[in-house]
Amino acid sequence: MKPGAAPHDATTAVAARTILIVDDNEPTARALAKVLANAGFATAVFHNGQTALAHARKAPPDAALVDIHLPDINGLAVCTQLRDIAGPSMPIVVVSGDTSMANLNALPHVGATYFFSKPITPVALLTHLKEWLDESRAAG
Repeated sequence: MKPGAAPHDATTAVAARTILIVDDNEPTARALAKVLANAGFATAVFHNGQTALAHARKAPPDAALVDIHLPDINGLAVCTQLRDIAGPSMPIVVVSGDTSMANLNALPHVGATYFFSKPITPVALLTHLKEWLDESRAAG
């Protein structure tokens, strides 16, 4: 390596990608943020939908993980508004322990890319997220 040159870091391209986490359960939100940070992602963590949406309007994320049951607004409504903010290619992943048919059937109508039931398998989340982000970048 040439003197003064920065070492090549495989996570550099990923590091610029910010993932919005919207979950009112603080330990769950922290755990998701840690998994994503360890994979080289930046995170923006919010525990209610309105604050997360206000942030997304100012700084649209590259992807979002959204819980359904939030204290101020339903996570499915958050997904709809995020889709309006970020456009059609941003990955929006619903993350919830609520696997009711009503919620699962609503996912395509609110612009969700995918659904993960809690507890989440980190490897599966990261594998899918990286794939969706690559597709999103290619589409954008």
